[in-house]
Amino acid sequence: MSRIAILAAAAASLTTLAACEPTTGGGGLGSNVPTGPYVLVGIADETVPQRNVGLTIESDGSVSGQAPCNHYAAAQTAEPPGFKLGEIKTSGAGCGGNAGALESRYFAALRQADGITYTGGVLKITGPTYLTFEPGYRKEK
Repeated sequence: MSRIAILAAAAASLTTLAACEPTTGGGGLGSNVPTGPYVLVGIADETVPQRNVGLTIESDGSVSGQAPCNHYAAAQTAEPPGFKLGEIKTSGAGCGGNAGALESRYFAALRQADGITYTGGVLKITGPTYLTFEPGYRKEK
């Protein structure tokens, strides 16, 4: 393969990866938390190996995403680094087993959250139970 073809392939790969990165400079409500897609990697001190929970921070600070079973959305009303969600609206799908347990813990942590930070490429939503996210998209079933 020629050097030009290798460089073109590398540039295309970087462009694709960059599309997964949150947008810096605005998290809504005057925040330094980047908007864009995130994937849940931890609840409290436990990892979430399934990578099946996504969160998107919109430019107005609201959040939306896909938990293991339900789509969800909520307005975020606190000025960062504070974090307070209004009612979390879900698609209402039934959810049992391990997926249901994860979804219940996730929504409970979001409802009780009181802070948000973004440092070193890691998003943390804090409260009695903290949530840890990395930039990117959730893994589909």
